[in-house]
Amino acid sequence: MKRVVTNGELTQRAMRPDDLLDAYLAHAQADIARFELLQGGLERGCPACGGQGMPEFVRLGFSYQRCGTCRSLFVSPVPEEDRLARYHAEGAAERFRREQVLPMTADVRARHALGPRARWVLATAAARLGPGPTFAQFGAESPALLELLSGSTSVVRWPDGMSGDPAEAQLDGVIAFDVLERSVDFSDELHRCRCVLRPRGLLFVATMSGEGFEIRMLGPRTAALVPPVHLQLLSRAGWLAALAREGFTLVEYSTPGQLDVQAVAEACRRNPDVLLPPILDELLRHEDEQVGRAFQELLQQACLSSHVQLVAEVGADESITR
Repeated sequence: MKRVVTNGELTQRAMRPDDLLDAYLAHAQADIARFELLQGGLERGCPACGGQGMPEFVRLGFSYQRCGTCRSLFVSPVPEEDRLARYHAEGAAERFRREQVLPMTADVRARHALGPRARWVLATAAARLGPGPTFAQFGAESPALLELLSGSTSVVRWPDGMSGDPAEAQLDGVIAFDVLERSVDFSDELHRCRCVLRPRGLLFVATMSGEGFEIRMLGPRTAALVPPVHLQLLSRAGWLAALAREGFTLVEYSTPGQLDVQAVAEACRRNPDVLLPPILDELLRHEDEQVGRAFQELLQQACLSSHVQLVAEVGADESITR
């Protein structure tokens, strides 16, 4: 199975400036109370495999569970869907993210996130789909990503209203970046992606991992983890189970994240009560920056960084069954 490893000069402070992140989290906490997201939630099992969860930690009042079967991480109880929709549509946190965080980090995201992701999609599409494939973005459209892809692919609007008839499934590829982790009904959203893809069509996903180094070391102190946004963070085993249920085959699974080591080191500096195993503490505090880079590359090689990108392929003869 193909695996992507990256290296570069991305820094924690460039991608997640402390002042912006602290302000965003403050808005998120206020919006959680404003929209009563912790009230009346629905208990659930693992959204990936259906297994039973055990309490892992609490973040901003939300209880994260660890699946005992596939090791995915997920929120339970999950907020009511209408309250969550109001959080995203009306909340100060999401407005601050759109109006402040995204514009002020646009350049670094273009160099280290959108650009590499677009090149990854185009290279994979060229190898597996041939010339001129047709894609759609699932969830909120990214004009910047659309611009990067438009020279070599056709990107159409999401085909809402499809009946689920396999004869109507005509897309070569679906791009689901930073979206499937947000859904109250993960299985339904994955099924929607499946319904629009032709046989041998490809699903491209970018998301966070529930078994990545940053989250496993920091738990509730993981700065990038925002519960109203990150409702499920699947493990590799969780993705295999969820994708197989929809007739997908996993053809690529990589964790090319670059910030785990920096994020954990920064959290240790800011929170002296964060205790790590001595050998990890020594690696993270090592005076030679090359050691930190080598450790991050090792996490990527082992698929243990906290950011995932994967490609799943629809089977040649798979039918849509629900």
